[in-house]
Amino acid sequence: MKKLLLTVLTVSLFVFAFGAVEITYMNYSALPSHEETLKLIVKEFEKQNPGIKIKLVNVPWDDYFLKLSTSFAGNDAPDTFEINYENFVEYASDGLLLPLDSLNQQFKFSANDIFAEKAYKAFSHNGVQYGFPEKFSTVVLFYNKKLFDEKKVAYPTNSWTWKDEMEAAKKLTDSKKGIWGVYQPVQFWEFYKVLTQAGGSFITGGKASLNNKAGIDAVNWLVDKQKLGVMPTDAQAGGLKSEDLFVAGKVAMVHTGIWMFKMFRDESAFDWDIVVEPGMASKGTHYFVDGVVANKSTKYKEEAWKWIKFLTTSEYNAKLRYEKGWELPAISNEKYLEPFLTEKSKPLNKKAIFESLSYSSLPPVIKGWSALSDIVNKELSDVALGNKSAQDALKAIDAEINKKLGK
Repeated sequence: MKKLLLTVLTVSLFVFAFGAVEITYMNYSALPSHEETLKLIVKEFEKQNPGIKIKLVNVPWDDYFLKLSTSFAGNDAPDTFEINYENFVEYASDGLLLPLDSLNQQFKFSANDIFAEKAYKAFSHNGVQYGFPEKFSTVVLFYNKKLFDEKKVAYPTNSWTWKDEMEAAKKLTDSKKGIWGVYQPVQFWEFYKVLTQAGGSFITGGKASLNNKAGIDAVNWLVDKQKLGVMPTDAQAGGLKSEDLFVAGKVAMVHTGIWMFKMFRDESAFDWDIVVEPGMASKGTHYFVDGVVANKSTKYKEEAWKWIKFLTTSEYNAKLRYEKGWELPAISNEKYLEPFLTEKSKPLNKKAIFESLSYSSLPPVIKGWSALSDIVNKELSDVALGNKSAQDALKAIDAEINKKLGK
């Protein structure tokens, strides 16, 4: 007790004599709906860490990375900031981020006790940990129980393969009623994940290597759904998005993200649930992950570490995010997850969200990574329209990307 009182007194005297250390935190995700939520997290952190103050810099997504890069160019970068995986790789490669491994050791912090492993490793570069995963969204397979029951088709399970999904989709498709078995977008974000499920890899040995069996299987898996009539064409969809078709009861299964929960809860008139997406050679699911990092040049390395650790791992933060509906913290500790997992709202199989993290597949990233999606989307479109074979499209993708990589 005496030791505790002495520590509190020492901190109080330091704050009184020198003032609290101020850490800037620049972010994009608090806007437009969660500024007050973030303020509550800051308030609790400052209560637990009386010698540290957090200065929030909330910036809209559209302006965020221009403002961030400008601040680094002007030697006025924030002490800590939020970053998505795709941009993280570039900032880590440019040597702008504070390595965290020695601080983790100093504070005896074990990431394995709290974070989902793959989410944590997403913010590692060349074997060095630079960030903590803050929150994530993942893609799962949603299914309409009513349509499954009407056709007497067994509900999806975690052991489903592509073959199981296709067989179910054929049984669930009812062209007379304008009902299709499944919807999975034909685009880059689905392709790189499906490639993983097929046992392939986007970049191998520093080169794009897609023109092989796994690549061909991945392309055909996406485009064959329309060719076989189990997924609507754009014309058949009548301008409706996949989520609109699902809530209208026109699609029995849809591959989409957990950000659709609120819409599906509010607008669907049937019972639905989720399951981990089917795989083939292996499981694989893409997910969108945001992390928090510290500026390598910050004067307050320990204080910055304490803040980003609290923001990503504290029980207070986790429970508040669940309560306010602010995405999901990328943690695996079931104690923290219990309030969300035991909630009675749809989906009931909420564990599938976190099980998906075990199969997460990060998107390929190169300098100017957005060019990847443009290249892949163009070629996939040509295959879907019947203008190219999968093999020819993959050959073109390899050539374009390797040109950008200087290979």
